[in-house]
Amino acid sequence: VFAVVKLPQETFIPSGTGVKTSVIFLRKKNGEEELKKIFFSQVTKLGYSGNKNGSLIYKKDEIGNTIKNKAGGLQIDEDISDVISSYLKFKNKQTLDEQENSFLVDKDDLSYSRLDFEFYKPSYRKQAKILSSKGAYKLGDLVKIKKSKSNKLKQKDLAVKYVELSDVSTQYNEIINATEMVVHELPSRASYEIEKGQLITSVAGNSIGTDNHASAFVTEEYSGFICTNGFRVLVPNEKLVNSYYLLYYLKSKNFLDQVFRFRTGAAIPSLLDVDLLNVLVLLPPIKEQNRIGAIIEEGFRERKQFQEKIKKLEVNI
Repeated sequence: VFAVVKLPQETFIPSGTGVKTSVIFLRKKNGEEELKKIFFSQVTKLGYSGNKNGSLIYKKDEIGNTIKNKAGGLQIDEDISDVISSYLKFKNKQTLDEQENSFLVDKDDLSYSRLDFEFYKPSYRKQAKILSSKGAYKLGDLVKIKKSKSNKLKQKDLAVKYVELSDVSTQYNEIINATEMVVHELPSRASYEIEKGQLITSVAGNSIGTDNHASAFVTEEYSGFICTNGFRVLVPNEKLVNSYYLLYYLKSKNFLDQVFRFRTGAAIPSLLDVDLLNVLVLLPPIKEQNRIGAIIEEGFRERKQFQEKIKKLEVNI
């Protein structure tokens, strides 16, 4: 492998598919000197629309007028030429200014199980180094993942409450709904029994690693419910980490960026357990954890009180 170029998802829509694609450049081993660095880049502007017609897109100035070249023709709005230019510099062993869209990775740092552009982005690698230098813990050192399916699922006629990905408020990081179903009517993805004090975080779907990533603290109200295997159930080690602080961290940019970096899948993004457990978590002193955790916990209580007040409201006409 000597080069990887990520293409926009709309690249092949004019040909009938919107699959995510990268182009991997390989060179047959033939005794030549092995490359010490791998070239990574991404195309962000194709020069045509992501529709069935693939209509050309032209460059425009600040007020919306199309820009013409010296010959009087319209300029196509693309950055494929920039990628090629960067690649030629790499091929000719010229200095390549490292950017977010074109950069080099040492061959020794390359994992052949991961050849995706996002995994090696300079900003993500820099973030990992900073977190490590600050003594961040791996999530796997702070929690255990519940892997066994609930015994309730063996009782086909038992009525249970089921929590799906859409039942979690991504704004408040809490479960806001559950559907009562008989076990034999549950979807096959129904898997884990959740208990008070545990956390759930999503590991599948287009929203993982974004601001709409779903994570929640399991309150007493939802203890004993069944959740989808689209979540991972985290059981915190309370001696090491405040559970409410950890919930706060699951919404932080540090956590979301790492999830986005680690996620895989061409159609539906997903996060492997091994990658989730390798996410780095910054842990302040326990006193600071408790201070932040208390604020998050208070938010849960206040929203609960508000909901109870709404239920008791009566309108006098």
